[in-house]
Amino acid sequence: MSRQTRRLERRSERQARQVGNTPRPTRARVSRTPVKVGGGSSFPLQQLAIGAAIVLIVGLIVFAYIQSTKKTDSTPAWIKAELDSSESLPGTYVQPNPGPDGNLCTNITCAGSMDDRNHVTTPISICTADQLQANDIGTCYNSNPPTSGNHNPQPAAFKIYDNPVPRENLVHSMEHGGVIVWYNTDNQDVINQLKSVVQSELDRRKQVVMSKYTEMEPDTIALTAWTRLDKFSVGDFNKDRVKTFIEKLNKHFNPENF
Repeated sequence: MSRQTRRLERRSERQARQVGNTPRPTRARVSRTPVKVGGGSSFPLQQLAIGAAIVLIVGLIVFAYIQSTKKTDSTPAWIKAELDSSESLPGTYVQPNPGPDGNLCTNITCAGSMDDRNHVTTPISICTADQLQANDIGTCYNSNPPTSGNHNPQPAAFKIYDNPVPRENLVHSMEHGGVIVWYNTDNQDVINQLKSVVQSELDRRKQVVMSKYTEMEPDTIALTAWTRLDKFSVGDFNKDRVKTFIEKLNKHFNPENF
């Protein structure tokens, strides 16, 4: 065999081994557009923070301005109650007793003595017609039964009494926000109905005292709170009248927060 023939055979063998080993064609890469997480444009956080800060600052300025221009009423609630002559409240308004110096304490500092609500151990009389006419009421009670003024150091407990309680002690109970039910009658049916109303209010934690009081007209009932009086005959008695007075004026005047 000639040299040329052997060379041709080797070439044929090499070509035969390369069959089936043809390289795969290279795929073209597809460019991808980045996807934004959240599906929308990003929030302008810095702009939002700046806007919120501006709103806060403006709000603080407006609040400070309103506070600086708002008129404040420094009059305590108990003085407002003492001077409240509103006809919307039960009973009749009776001016507060000014005490011996004739000057009512009408400011929060109460400059001078508190002699319009002072503690005394001596009995206090009811003002005469002449004293009332002259407005000379500093040392006597200007209504019967009384509705304000100096009083005994010991207040009467909030309860129903079977025996009369001194009026000076009852005035002290009124200073503690209480309502007093006074009666001068022997009509047991009316007395029992009064007791029923008062006990019901006591059970509801209302501050009420019930006492017999023979120093007013016979067959009379009186309801008092500080500077308020509702006085009527036994024939005009009804439970709702008593109940309304108690519920409207319980703690209406309460300078010592009882």
